[in-house]
Amino acid sequence: KNVVPLSSILRYYNIFSTMKKFFYIFAAISLLFVACDESETSVATSSETRVNSFSFHKDTANLGLTEAIYKIEHLSDTGLIYSVDSLRFGTRLDSVVPYITYKATPASATYFLPDTTVVSTGTDTLDFSKGPIYLLVKSSDLNHKRWYRIDINVHQADPDLYVWRKLTDQIFPSQSCQMKVFYANGLLSLFVNNGFATTIYQSADGASWKTAEAPSGLPTPCQVRNILQHGDTLFYATENHLYTSTDLVHWTATDFSSRNFALVNMLVVFDNKSWCILQDRTSQQLFLGTVSGSDILPVESIYGLENGKLPNNFPVSDFAALSFHSSSERPRGMIVGGRTIDGTAVNTRWNLEYELSAGYRMVDFSIEQPSFNTLTGVSIVQYDNRLLMFGGVDNDLEWRSDLLYSDDEGMNWYIPDTTHNQLPDGYTTRQNQSVVIDDDQNVYIIGGQSQTQSLSDVYRGYLNSAKWE
Repeated sequence: KNVVPLSSILRYYNIFSTMKKFFYIFAAISLLFVACDESETSVATSSETRVNSFSFHKDTANLGLTEAIYKIEHLSDTGLIYSVDSLRFGTRLDSVVPYITYKATPASATYFLPDTTVVSTGTDTLDFSKGPIYLLVKSSDLNHKRWYRIDINVHQADPDLYVWRKLTDQIFPSQSCQMKVFYANGLLSLFVNNGFATTIYQSADGASWKTAEAPSGLPTPCQVRNILQHGDTLFYATENHLYTSTDLVHWTATDFSSRNFALVNMLVVFDNKSWCILQDRTSQQLFLGTVSGSDILPVESIYGLENGKLPNNFPVSDFAALSFHSSSERPRGMIVGGRTIDGTAVNTRWNLEYELSAGYRMVDFSIEQPSFNTLTGVSIVQYDNRLLMFGGVDNDLEWRSDLLYSDDEGMNWYIPDTTHNQLPDGYTTRQNQSVVIDDDQNVYIIGGQSQTQSLSDVYRGYLNSAKWE
């Protein structure tokens, strides 16, 4: 019989033992890999369906998207996603990429648009210009879902557009006259003087006008363009008298003929005071003055003027005066253009301010920034942080632009972009028009004189954004 040597048996035994050890090691490693794989692929499911945030991916050519603020409201099993304010005019929604974060990773999120359905990948380019748009979110456990309505609104009107239209061709038959409009308590009150009498026309809307009670106590003729409104009180000045009224109709005169100065004209409301122009009866020197009760007092201390004396180029008639607040909320008074005491037309823009360190201060802006030539018969209002100037002629009776604006509080003036601010076709170039703003941010332009006739038509305009809350 063949006998296997002991050495061979031992050798096979060692080989078998080594293989057995490798088997156990391999089995252990395999179990480890299986355990790791199970831990990595095991995902905890959720019943959560809420959207955390909504926005759009940045588009430098469509900045209205990223400038807007979006809000999410949750109800029981529905929700609403919307823009807090309408997006800026011109913002495009026809090719946008929405960006959404969720409370928990959903099983799916699907957009339902009017003409298509898109399962969200997070980078989808969609057309949000047509509505309604819905988003369906399904929870990862597949047991819950939530519908969201998405409302993204874009302003359909250009916020920078001024809308103008004519309200009436004629308040009264055309005639040579002066006029000035005032606004108070929801009523437009137009003073008209034809050299023989003063008539008041009133309107609540600028389109329909009626004759009010005839004013009493005013002189005839009356330069009604020189009437100054300060709160509920109207002021009018002649050489020897100051006329005041608190109801438009009844006027009271105070006699200053015995004083050593004469009244030249009312000027502007500034620092809660009614300012006027005075003239020394002896020296003929002009001074600034203020109304105090029934008295008028010269102003002696003004930085930029020597003892309150007005320079020779200071206007006394045909100027435009405006009271407003600067960007730093300081009260300002501005007197633009007009004619001097000897009738010379000027291009000055006098600025009246109050400074804590220097007191009252008066500066002529036209010295540093001569924006235009001589100018008379213009009207100025402050509107939407701009100054708007209407009409007027120069010293040679050449007609100026129908409309100018200033963004820097009267330092520089420009012709507006006609794509955004242009008076309507048929508007007649004019001077001595009367302009006022009502409580609803409407600008009214009333009457004036063209080269050939006296006008009593009415135009109303407004800036779109001034009407938005």
